Parts: sequence; C-alpha cells; structure tokens
Amino acid sequence: MHEIKSKVDFLAGCMTITLDHPINELEFLRVRLCEGQNFTNVDDLSYIKKTSCTFPKAGRLNLTGQALFYASVAVKQDDTALRVVLSEAQAKQLDHLNVLRSHQVSETGLYLRVIGIWDQIRRNEKPYYLNQDTFDYYTEARKHMVKQFSRELLLAYELTDRFFADILSREGNERLYQVTSALSNMFLTDKCDGVLYSSVKAKGEPVVALKPQVVDDKLVHQFATEVLIDKAFGYEYYEYYEYRTLAKTSSIGRISGKLEW
Repeated sequence: MHEIKSKVDFLAGCMTITLDHPINELEFLRVRLCEGQNFTNVDDLSYIKKTSCTFPKAGRLNLTGQALFYASVAVKQDDTALRVVLSEAQAKQLDHLNVLRSHQVSETGLYLRVIGIWDQIRRNEKPYYLNQDTFDYYTEARKHMVKQFSRELLLAYELTDRFFADILSREGNERLYQVTSALSNMFLTDKCDGVLYSSVKAKGEPVVALKPQVVDDKLVHQFATEVLIDKAFGYEYYEYYEYRTLAKTSSIGRISGKLEW
C-alpha cells in the first residue's frame, strides 16, 4: 500500500496541473435504496454523517473512514442524470429508491478537478457538462502548456490524465480502490472542492465526489422523490431503466432537514 501511495502521490503531485477556475450553476442527483418507508431526514440521503476508523469502507475516491458526497451531474433537460445515478447504485427491478436533487448556491463557484479534460481539449471536443467559458479557459491553458513544455513533458501530463480517467471509470474492487482512493489526499486540497469524472456504469456521463463541507456551504437540497424501478436491463444500458415516480417531498426543513412527503 505504501508503494501504491508513493507512486500515486508522484503522478498526482508532479504530473498534473490544477487550474483554479470555478464551475457555476451545477445541479446534482444522489440516490439511496430505501426498504419500506421513505427516509425522513435529508441527512439520510446526503453524505455519511457518522464515520469511524472502519466506516465507510474505501471507495472510488474516499479512504476508509472518509465521507464524500457522490452524485451525478444534472445538466441535460431530460432524465439522463437520474438514469446515470440509478445505474451507479446498481438499482434492480422492483427496487424502491429515494432520490435527492440539490443545486449549487447562486454566486458560488465549485473548484473541481476535472479528470480526463486534457484529452478532450486536445481533440477540441467540449464536454456537454462544461459551459463554453470554462472550456475556453482550459483550451487557452493547454495552448500555454504547448508553448512552455517540451513535447515529452506535455505527453507525460496528458498520459497521466488519461491514466486517472481510465482507473476512475473501471469497475470497482478492493485492489482498484487502493489506488483510486489514494488520489483523494492529493486531489482534495483546501482549494479543491471535489473531483468530476466519468460514470463507471454510464461511460462519459459526469459524476462527482464532493467534500462534506462543500455540500454544507455551497449546495441547497431542493427536493427528494420516491422512485420504483419497473425494469432494469443491466450492463451498459443505463438509459433503458424504466421507473415510476411515486412521491415527491413538499418541503425540506432548512434547519431540521426533515423531509415532508
């Protein structure tokens, strides 16, 4: 594990570039399986409040005992984000789930490490979840890198970004999480609010891991819904989830967090 950490630290610390450019006006969906009654408090649907030295287990980007807010990014006007988050949760037929929708507080910026962005910039393919201003900012940054870096150094930076994009989009297992969770210590600095990367189950669709304090300071929880899965086709067919929305909260207590269904 020490060898893994040292190599990841080198790649993340020496072979990546962090740009302090805020992303604005994002919305997020987070889902949790509920058995029986719907959840009664927003804390049940948000990040894990009570952690220990062994809980939660190491995950995609969280170390053992570290809480992060995992969610899909809701950008398109259709229900893509909901189907993505259902697939990430590996929802099955007849599952009941509660879905939490949250949005970014106005006039706040989220400073996200966007994994895989340099390859998209190189190919001039703007991800749909980035606005034009942000894409242009990254484009100008790469032009500067081309002028300042040798060809070999630029290639090393781009290959490192591709490597991180690759491992973060692979099916999870304990050995993989030893590598990916080690990235959190390097990525989630004081200036970084979270990591944006590709969904594992819905390749190319954006998902995030946000720090708990960022959720408290920069997100507002809008509402929660109860969803019943009628059909789940599995594999990569996340877009073919068939579901029904059975209920929606009328309000979420601003201080108490109580969900009124």
